[in-house]
Amino acid sequence: MAVVDKKKPRKSKWKKAIGILFLVIALLIGGKWYMDRKKVDGLYRHGFSLLEEQIATYIVEHYAGVSKVEFSPIYVDRSTESLDIVPVIYDTDGNRAVLGGNVPKQNIMFATYGSHVGLTAIDFTIDGNHIIYLGNSKNGEEIDVSDSTVLPEAARLEKSRDIDDNIEALVADNQLTAIYKQDGGSPNAEIVYNLNIIRGEVDDKWQ
Repeated sequence: MAVVDKKKPRKSKWKKAIGILFLVIALLIGGKWYMDRKKVDGLYRHGFSLLEEQIATYIVEHYAGVSKVEFSPIYVDRSTESLDIVPVIYDTDGNRAVLGGNVPKQNIMFATYGSHVGLTAIDFTIDGNHIIYLGNSKNGEEIDVSDSTVLPEAARLEKSRDIDDNIEALVADNQLTAIYKQDGGSPNAEIVYNLNIIRGEVDDKWQ
């Protein structure tokens, strides 16, 4: 008569239970990571939507000869702990030029827009609410826009030394040939916002 080993099925059940436990733990960790990433991305999109609107509004309201203003994705560079966007201006002569970075012939290096210029704070409160401050405003001072979903009137720029100096250098470098400062600006200019997020360095398309 054959003898049946009853311990083997029990061992198999333990292995299965441990496997399921590890799977559940992995799913919980992965789920938390996903939700944390989603929360952070929501903060970045909120802050940069306001910064992009502030930059684009200033350019099209104060410069004639602009045909389009567009923005790169939001670049999150962990190696430098920076958040950057690249605003791009097109003039009515068909020229394209980027704001921020190097203007070689003028021997000028401009700071990038984002955590270097434009946003002075982008973080969470202890309760998980957004903290967003723009570095400039209508009165020339830092402004709290944490609760705003569109650019508030008080955050619309009357002057921007950063943008003005950058455009002046691009015009002097002949990268832009049709743009000049004028009240009323370019009311028919197209604006293309971009809230996609890329983790890594700014790619060549936006240089």
